[in-house]
Amino acid sequence: MTKRLTTYLADGIYDLFEEWAKDERRSVSSLSAFLLEQAVRERQKQMQKQSPPSDQKQEKS
Repeated sequence: MTKRLTTYLADGIYDLFEEWAKDERRSVSSLSAFLLEQAVRERQKQMQKQSPPSDQKQEKS
């Protein structure tokens, strides 16, 4: 299922974002979705590197 997200950007940032989308021949919406998805996937990778293996118990202080 696809979800909708609304966000607000300062005019200058939106203009730069719009230019970036145009350079990549994408809509602003498509570029936004692509970048958010990339950011989430990158965060997942970082979190996996930080998490201890599930078979190890954390010691209590």
